[in-house]
Amino acid sequence: IGNKIQLRVKNSWIEKSSLFMILVGRTGDVKSHSLTFCINPLMEIDKNSYKKYLVEKKEFEKASTEKKDTNVNPVLHQLLLNDFTPEALVKVHYHNPRGIGLYTDELAGYFNSFNQYRKGNEEEALLSAWSGKTIVKNRISGEEMRVDNTKIDLIGTIQEGILPSTFHTNKMKNGFIDRFLFVLPHKYVENKWNDKDLKSEYIKWYSELLNNVFNLASNAEIIMEFTPEAKTHLYSWQNNQNNTFDFEYQRGISVKLQQYVLRFSILIQVINSVCKNEKPETISLQSLKSAIDLRDYFYENAVRVFEIIDNTYYDSLTEIQKKVLEKLNLNFTTGEGIEMLSQENLMKVRSFKNFLKDEKVFKKIKHGHYEKLIF
Repeated sequence: IGNKIQLRVKNSWIEKSSLFMILVGRTGDVKSHSLTFCINPLMEIDKNSYKKYLVEKKEFEKASTEKKDTNVNPVLHQLLLNDFTPEALVKVHYHNPRGIGLYTDELAGYFNSFNQYRKGNEEEALLSAWSGKTIVKNRISGEEMRVDNTKIDLIGTIQEGILPSTFHTNKMKNGFIDRFLFVLPHKYVENKWNDKDLKSEYIKWYSELLNNVFNLASNAEIIMEFTPEAKTHLYSWQNNQNNTFDFEYQRGISVKLQQYVLRFSILIQVINSVCKNEKPETISLQSLKSAIDLRDYFYENAVRVFEIIDNTYYDSLTEIQKKVLEKLNLNFTTGEGIEMLSQENLMKVRSFKNFLKDEKVFKKIKHGHYEKLIF
């Protein structure tokens, strides 16, 4: 779809269908195979684009050697990136203005490589890309690249055991983690090798669907709107969302997933329209309700991911820290904590005050007042 099909919520609010998604699992749970299967039709498009590029490049080089008039130096139009630098990301998007997709088998490695090539703020750049903000890259050569209608999707895999180390305190506080859709199994099963396979016609239909969507978006620029009944339902649903949460992270998840409802609505309506051989113009009430169902699924998964991060972080605490945590009330003052320590003889006062600075364990309500975040 790229940025060719968008949604006008109101005149001052245009939404794109960008998705940031993470498949969570254990080692050997075929996360990478699932990812490869899903994006395979797009990889085929990229493969054909690369073949065309090689032909055009060869013709250009031949014409240059023979000193004939030549067209502009051909460029590779690429949909998917797997291994890239920040500068390469902007360059590829510049040459493919409709949008690009980033995919990686191990997202933790990608996140940990931020600012590896030069000191900068790649994390903030990715946050801006999620919102579709303009990207400008100034190069040493003096050449500038600017992408105004930014459209970047991101999908990758991660092992459940390294969620806490990947999404450490900073990524929890700046809203980075809230922008991701998590796919997390409710129950792990062992993968038994067998001869079972998807029917070939299902794979063929799936590829045809993605190609039809791609071709539709290539030949049209569409700004959809909600039908009147769908917009009424949308506002009613959003205005009546629960605003009381046990933890602040639940509010962050909820807010971002409200925006994802708009993005899901675009995707679902386009799929429905393409399957019916219709041009998508408005988003129906049915598509909106399906988008809200998807939101509920991803909200549940996100909460489970945060619980995994918190529980695993608790396991990383020392036995003394765990005992102090156990003795403290849900809400307490610094003085109450110090008094408890004097009675229990568990930890030095200086160590306790340093422990209070751990924002994954304690929330500072006001000066000298704290709330436990882990139990």
